[in-house]
Amino acid sequence: MLSYLRIRGLALLEDVSLELAVGLNVLTGETGAGKSIIVGALSLLRGARSRSDMVREGSEAGEVDAQFEPDVRSRDRVTAILGAHGLGPAPEDEGLLVARTITRSGRGRATVQSSLVTQAVLTELGEELIDICSQHEHHFLTHTARHLEVLDTWARLDDALAEHRGRYAAWREALAALEDLTRRAAERDLRIDYLRFAVEELEAVDPDAIDTDALRRKVMLLRNAQRWAEFAREAHSALYEADDAIASRLSSLLERARHGRDDSSHLELIEEQLALATIACEEAARAATRFAAELEVEPAELEAAEDRLHHLDRLRRKHGVEVSELGGRLAQMRAELEQLEHADEHLRALQDRTGELEQACRESAEVLHAARTAAAGGLAAAVEEELAALHIAKARLQVQIERLPAPGPEGLDRVEFLFSANAGEPLAPLRKVASGGELSRVLLALKGALAGDDRVATYVFDEVDAGVGGAVAEAIGRRLQRASAHHQVLCVTHLPQIAAFADTHFRVGKRERKGRTITEVERLDDDARIEELARMLGGARVTQSARDHAAALLAAARAAKAAPKPKPKAKAAAKAAAKPEATKAKAAPTKRR
Repeated sequence: MLSYLRIRGLALLEDVSLELAVGLNVLTGETGAGKSIIVGALSLLRGARSRSDMVREGSEAGEVDAQFEPDVRSRDRVTAILGAHGLGPAPEDEGLLVARTITRSGRGRATVQSSLVTQAVLTELGEELIDICSQHEHHFLTHTARHLEVLDTWARLDDALAEHRGRYAAWREALAALEDLTRRAAERDLRIDYLRFAVEELEAVDPDAIDTDALRRKVMLLRNAQRWAEFAREAHSALYEADDAIASRLSSLLERARHGRDDSSHLELIEEQLALATIACEEAARAATRFAAELEVEPAELEAAEDRLHHLDRLRRKHGVEVSELGGRLAQMRAELEQLEHADEHLRALQDRTGELEQACRESAEVLHAARTAAAGGLAAAVEEELAALHIAKARLQVQIERLPAPGPEGLDRVEFLFSANAGEPLAPLRKVASGGELSRVLLALKGALAGDDRVATYVFDEVDAGVGGAVAEAIGRRLQRASAHHQVLCVTHLPQIAAFADTHFRVGKRERKGRTITEVERLDDDARIEELARMLGGARVTQSARDHAAALLAAARAAKAAPKPKPKAKAAAKAAAKPEATKAKAAPTKRR
């Protein structure tokens, strides 16, 4: 749900904050007070295009900030979108923070969790958080892809759809592998020749058996062999062989110290240290001898080591990997060579596998098609029943299912709602023939039919009361109140019959401050609600009669909320009728989410 909204610097809204609640939130106020600007601000959060003329005169930028608290219906999808764009999960204690800024220059920015995002990402996320229906915004019903989603929600095809998507993904993966192998098979002979040569070349150097660092150290040592050999001989002579060798002198000093050790503790300590020095000197002399022996190499050994090092470096550049990765590259090329040498066998096996996966995908798509066909009439009947309650008694809705030539991730079907609002008029695509007010009521009817199954947690209705009044307005209010039992609803209305059903009532008004007109939003208590409803009933002059009427409206609305909700007949009958066919088709689990 949308828990907090702040708007700054948009048109008349200098700085307005709303703390929205669960249930039905209603915005009322005189025409031009700024109610629709609030809806426009929500559209910006949903990814709508911005205009520089939306920025308030005197402000450099307009800002919209919101805090959403995704519920169980949308949390997994929201988390998946956030993760896909590196935004991290929304913390449960702080909710999801979304912001949009527009400037006079026409440039702007959008942020989610304080990280910059593109308008496309904002739109993708916004579709999971909020639905808006007004004279200017019909996001839900003008996207035919969502019509299929509505039908699947009605038929409760989550499990069947998930199974099909898994089969479709496996089929497409196998198909891509088949296409790749087929392409490479056409170039097989040339590729085999290259791979054989490259494998033999790498096998000749045996990269897994080479310690490159040790080889480099050996080359450096061999390059300086003469100098180091001379050093080793000089060291051995100075330490052990020369007439005045250090070892001899240490031995002489050690003997003298031993004769006087009983005379002083200092001489005892000197003896110990001289003994250690003598041992170290002898070890150093032996190490010099071994070092000199290692430097006695064949004349061609240095050249061979340098050639091996250069060869490894050339192979590193050729294959675009580090020397330490040449062994892994060799294993990859051996595997590819083996695959190409047996390409015909692999190709036949992959063709068989791809065919099996395609058949499985088509079978799951047929299951979905059968379940959708079985459920389409029930959904249409339930929506028509809701529309009749909204006083569009002659409205007809048909769920048209068009069969596609090949299965996609959603199956074999393209779904579109066809609509006629008046008797005798032909059915036509809903997005083309319904007016703004009719679209709002169709959306409200759909929400009523779906009840708690729909995925989006927050609905926004603007102009849902266009051109209606009296009993129709009361019916719309009842449907809005019913929808708010499962979803948060925000409704802009001019009709007291609708506003009376609000759980939370906001009044939007204008006033002057320092010569400028600003919009203010006030949350109303019960007394203020009666005054506002009385104003809506009686105009600028509020009479006691209007107040009494307003109080009666509130009382009737609260009584309607408390009364048990009858289950729509069409919905119950359609569910019962569709269940055997869907079960027979193995399509639709009956357990609610």
